[in-house]
Amino acid sequence: MKIAYSKICINPSFPIKQRGFIQQVNPIYNFHDDLHARILAFDDGEKIAYHISLDILGFPVELLDSLKETLQSKSDRPISVTTSATHTHFSGDQKDARYQGELMTKLVYAVENLTFVESDSYKISYQCVPFEGVGTSRISNHKANVLLQLFTIYNDDVPVVAIILHNCHPTIHGGLTPYFTSEYPGYVVETLKRNHEDIDFTFIQGAAGDVSTRFTRPSQDYKGVVYLGNKLVDEVERLLACEKELKPLDKIEYDATYVPLTHEFNPIDISNLPEGLTDREIETIHVGAQVREGLAKRLHTLVKQVMVSKLELGPYKIVFCPNEAFSSYIDCVDTTKAGLAGYSNGYSPYITGINDDFITYEKFTDTVTVEAKQHYMDVLRKYGK
Repeated sequence: MKIAYSKICINPSFPIKQRGFIQQVNPIYNFHDDLHARILAFDDGEKIAYHISLDILGFPVELLDSLKETLQSKSDRPISVTTSATHTHFSGDQKDARYQGELMTKLVYAVENLTFVESDSYKISYQCVPFEGVGTSRISNHKANVLLQLFTIYNDDVPVVAIILHNCHPTIHGGLTPYFTSEYPGYVVETLKRNHEDIDFTFIQGAAGDVSTRFTRPSQDYKGVVYLGNKLVDEVERLLACEKELKPLDKIEYDATYVPLTHEFNPIDISNLPEGLTDREIETIHVGAQVREGLAKRLHTLVKQVMVSKLELGPYKIVFCPNEAFSSYIDCVDTTKAGLAGYSNGYSPYITGINDDFITYEKFTDTVTVEAKQHYMDVLRKYGK
């Protein structure tokens, strides 16, 4: 087995809009901290699997397809490519054609220049714990499933790579933040790297559709990032220090399937909102109603299919989907050996749970039918068992 890791800066080279909040309408060129892409590659001698985690709101599926085609054309063996977004709302606009060109150039160059380390002694451990130190359900009277999952790769029993999988929106900052930032995912990775120079870290965003820092952040600025980021750092450090069972990492397997999405556009009545909602929730519900009005005028643009994939790393696996899936979808995978990643294989809208009957912003952008969600869940169960 050969493994390679690389981290590259993906800061836009020109003024560009942020993307994530409706207030972000003007191009900016101020950076609080760098945005990165973290490339992790596995070569088992027959095929190569690439996973790329980017500090960006979402990586368009069209760009993913182009990246795969380009990399495959340069390889004499089958490859797979999975891209995941950390979903920071304070990166460059991923729909900007010029920025897409920059990303493509940087990623292709970085992959072509990866340095693989071969070993017959690679092993992997896996840990999964409930963790609400950074975020909780952002919906009143709703309990979310918030997990921290850690896949640690060893060479000769020495840790060399750690994959952090955690599901919470990186939206500590407010919508009018005047600079780019990788938010808490970037802070956590950089802090852990300073603490462990010999370990490479990457971050994968989980099913965080209903999870955010709304009720945990002490402030909506970088001080808030540091405060909550350190909570996650401390928990990762605790897991790294624990005694773990190591299993051979002697094979990789990849598979992907497309899930068709059908839609229905039922009205949502907000004339009689339930009691106990916060002012912020009420505000976002009214924004959601406006968003839904816009959707009604462009039903032809609704996503017709999404790709779900799995990457098996020895005895463990990560299942990838593009949606901002609610955390209830984590129940579809066996969390004793698998994690569910969102914002991967492209980027698609919210998908709430089948039985979620509360009114919240996310419901207004979710038009997927119950039948399609059931099929979606069946695929997740197949891959995550």
